[in-house]
Order: sequence, then structure tokens, then C-alpha cells
Amino acid sequence: MPKQIKTLERVSMFGALDRATMEKINRRCTWREVKAKEWVIDYQDHGMDVFFVVAGSVRVLIYSTSGREVILADIAQDEFFGELAPIDGHPRSAGVLAMSDALVATMPGAVFMEILSTYAGVAMHVLKLLAARVRLLDNRVLEYSTLQVRQRISCELLRLAQRDPNDARRGIIAPKPTHSEIAARISTHREAVAREMKLLEREGCIQRNRTGLVLPDIPRMVERLQNEE
Repeated sequence: MPKQIKTLERVSMFGALDRATMEKINRRCTWREVKAKEWVIDYQDHGMDVFFVVAGSVRVLIYSTSGREVILADIAQDEFFGELAPIDGHPRSAGVLAMSDALVATMPGAVFMEILSTYAGVAMHVLKLLAARVRLLDNRVLEYSTLQVRQRISCELLRLAQRDPNDARRGIIAPKPTHSEIAARISTHREAVAREMKLLEREGCIQRNRTGLVLPDIPRMVERLQNEE
């Protein structure tokens, strides 16, 4: 991994804080280089630290009693995770696995809570993030309860897609997720995803290229999904 500057200045929750304050916050963190496929925290761990991804990316997941992987979220550079434990005092609700080599800053939970108490803007940012996560979970529960596998795949692809800067109708997903990864995101099995992805491709809803997947017409895909519900 290239040399990274050990600072949290790019983390959006600290965007309103001045440089002097950020230098103090940086000094209250420890810094860890994590290798790809290395666990950052374990499910049900009793630690209270909060983690900030300064470089690289990590994945939040759990395993069912049968061993099935369930992907809850991907955490990108300059985002954070682990904030629930210091807020409610309970063990970790999921494990976090590095998806690439990463630099992670570890902040003691007591420091995190002190910052929330001291800086109203930071606290509001965290509240909005938690509200967004609750809304996302509500949507996922609705999808699992009311939609077929094919529709759930379409919903997940739309969530993963980034708008093509050269064509607002197109979406790009890169790198291309495996069928197993999509299955772990929507609570099904790989074979069902493989079958439905072939149908979506045959119908022109998705296209493949060397680096990922393309959704050639997002508005049409959304309209079609709404008509199928």
C-alpha cells in the first residue's frame, strides 16, 4: 500500500472542524495497516472502539448458523464503522473484513462519545447516518417480504450502480460483483442469482464488460421494477 497520511480530515463527519482540532483528534487515535481478507473486528466482539477507513475498503458481514454469508454493507475510504458499541454498550452486531489492503484509524469509544458531546455538528452527522441506515434496513425488510429473487437482484444492482458521468441514464458497477456476493446481499443462493442474471442480460437490463456491469437504462429498469411489484 502506498504511504498514507495519518489524518481523519477527509472523513465527512469532521468536515466542520478546524485543523487544530483535527490534529488533536488524530493524536487520540491509533493507526493500523490491515491486509486484504484480514478481520478488523469479529462478530460479538466486546470492544468499544470506533474505526475510520483512511485508505482501502472493508465489508460488514455475518454468518448464519448454517454457514451462509450475509453481506450487510461495504465501507469505503473516509467512512467509519463500529459506532453502535460505544453508544449502546452491546457487543458487535457483525464482523468487519478488509476487502483490500487498508489503513484504519482506531478511536477509543470514550473519545468518540466525548466528541459527540462536544461538537453538535459531528453528533448531527452521526444521527443522520444512523437514520439513513434504519431507512435502508426498512427497505430491505420490505424487499425480502414482498419481492421475488429477480426483483431483489434488480433493487440491489440499482443500489450498487454509480451514475455514468457521460450518460445520466447509465449505471456502472465496478468491480463486477460475483453471483455469490449478490446472493449474500439479498438472502438467496448463488444458483438463483446466476439464473436470473442471465435473464436480465438477455433482456438488455444489464451488460457485461471487462471491468464490471453496466445498467444501460436506469429509468427503464426502475419503471419495470415498479410495474412488477
